[in-house]
Amino acid sequence: MQTVPRSVNFGKPENYVFDARTTPVLKVKPGEAFAAEIEDTYNGILRSDRSKLQPRDLGAYTDRIPYWYNPVCGPVYVEGVDKGDVLAVTVLDIDQLSAGTVATVPRVHHFAGLRGWEETDEMYTGVIVNSDATATWEYGARTHSWTLQPFIGTIATAPEYEVLSTLPTNFGSIMACGGNLDSNAICPGSTVYLQSVNPGGLLFVGDLHASQGDGEICGVANEVAGRVTLVCEVIKGKRLRNVRVETRDALVSLYSFRPMEEAFRQASRDLILWLEEDYGFSRRESYLLMSVCPEFRLRTYQMCAGLGRLMTTVGAEFPKHYLKS
Repeated sequence: MQTVPRSVNFGKPENYVFDARTTPVLKVKPGEAFAAEIEDTYNGILRSDRSKLQPRDLGAYTDRIPYWYNPVCGPVYVEGVDKGDVLAVTVLDIDQLSAGTVATVPRVHHFAGLRGWEETDEMYTGVIVNSDATATWEYGARTHSWTLQPFIGTIATAPEYEVLSTLPTNFGSIMACGGNLDSNAICPGSTVYLQSVNPGGLLFVGDLHASQGDGEICGVANEVAGRVTLVCEVIKGKRLRNVRVETRDALVSLYSFRPMEEAFRQASRDLILWLEEDYGFSRRESYLLMSVCPEFRLRTYQMCAGLGRLMTTVGAEFPKHYLKS
């Protein structure tokens, strides 16, 4: 199996942009599994030493506008994919997880500048131990543990002519090309559907999270390095409005926008169209069923503040077992 080593995937200008002009790091055929070793969003600097803080100790990575955070592997060229096709990317596995980092990011959060909340606006690094499917974080006298749920935070196909930063960009001119989405639906066993606007699709992937709460409230999650194993297929001549994710149990339409109400409306609209186009539901049937079914979910994945054009990412989630009825 072809594997892109971690050393290729961070520390160079091309690792921090979605750019169709970047030379592909790999060429694969549809159905061919491949792996990428991914560095964490902080370029590996914080996770082993809680005395190191960002942005203070990230040196050359923070001497950029925007910061050189969120490095990605890519692009991966998939043979047979053309402009106007859909690239279907299945996450086969996420493993070899490093220790994780959670941090307070000064001025980049919901409570910046509020009196009484100064503690949340100070630089802080917490190291999370990720082992045996469990995350463990110590803060003061308390120890907190939870089950690991790794996923890919950033996944995108290259724009046709724009050059976009990997950090503050959920999407460019085409929402369905993806970006820094931070959706925990993009996990092992899930397939992500992305619009291709270039020959080969030109897939970028990075920003692994070992776990994350809904909304990623403080602006970061359990940020880790690790290895992802993927396989791609092509759907010829299909146009998407949104990034779509098919998990083992649900269909999820993603949308990134502010205000959040509009993001939810657009995600729900696309989910209704998905059910109509691919599963034969009428629009009214889907509309009413989503309103009365208690298993339908509106999810908030990313609700970061202070990162420029980065928007709230939400998902409309429909349980797949209703497709059979």
